[in-house]
Amino acid sequence: MNRRPSWSRRGTLAGLAGLIGTGQTAAQPAAVAVLAPAEPTMPPGDAGAQLETAFDAATRVSVPVFIDGKGPFRFVVDTGANSSVVGVETAQACGLPVVAQAPVHGILSAQSAPLVQVRSLQVGEVRSRNLRLPIMPESALGVSGLLGVDMLKDRRMVLDFDGQSFSIASSQPGSYMAPGANSRLSAPDASVTVPARIRAGQLIIIDASASGRAITAFLDSGSQVTVANGALRELVFAAQPRLGAGLISSSLVSATGQRALATFGPLPGLRIGRLLIDAPLVAFSDLHIFALWKLQQTPSLLLGVDLLRRFRKIAFDYGRKELTLWPKRIRG
Repeated sequence: MNRRPSWSRRGTLAGLAGLIGTGQTAAQPAAVAVLAPAEPTMPPGDAGAQLETAFDAATRVSVPVFIDGKGPFRFVVDTGANSSVVGVETAQACGLPVVAQAPVHGILSAQSAPLVQVRSLQVGEVRSRNLRLPIMPESALGVSGLLGVDMLKDRRMVLDFDGQSFSIASSQPGSYMAPGANSRLSAPDASVTVPARIRAGQLIIIDASASGRAITAFLDSGSQVTVANGALRELVFAAQPRLGAGLISSSLVSATGQRALATFGPLPGLRIGRLLIDAPLVAFSDLHIFALWKLQQTPSLLLGVDLLRRFRKIAFDYGRKELTLWPKRIRG
């Protein structure tokens, strides 16, 4: 079996590391240095916003965020993180006091991390108040922080990869769709809407399959690579045993510094709604996150930004519980 260097999942694992345990131990505020950056005026309200984006070295989407009126700071949009995360250096720059300790779940286990008090976290005109957020070194995150699903509840977010823009606004009321009801293409450039549900704070695609079998698919825009669990690996290799001979052995690295063994290979017959994604390369690994969500026996997939960027843009609607995908344009 061939071997290759480790894959770096610098930010999610924020996607994985952003899951905060319920137990919190009180702590005295830590003394932190205030670097006192300029404080631009924040726009008021929560009417939504459309912002230009940037891409980090892992091609994750990052957007400008204000913390307690200071900023903007670059945060990666991480739909796999239950909680937003602040970089240690940014927390120091904003003078955020440490108020507690809490477990942060990485790819192998939970580790204790400091929580800081944030009065206001704002992206565009969307704002959340009175948060306790974990802090991690920016050398591990790769940016100033992670924008997690705590900022996305009851909101609609659009990641436009081709237009390099990010928009977020309140979700509009709507009814659920039956699986596959609107998951078809009416024209080459048409959007495809797929129903979803919320589990453990994550948006889960209802209508998804691989190798002809239904799977559980989570959306993790903070992850550099797409990861399948052991149950999905067994499903794939039972259907096509020859695929096992071409796997590449490597490892995944989390923002907490943990490493997990993984094998990389194609995932045949991946379908989202009525969109077939031709055998993307994925990492097969039984991460701690699958055990945390009690999915060890359920074929499951964390869809990383490597796969999400196969589309022109994607809308995540946490209020209507649906996902809308715009396939790449067909060039004549």
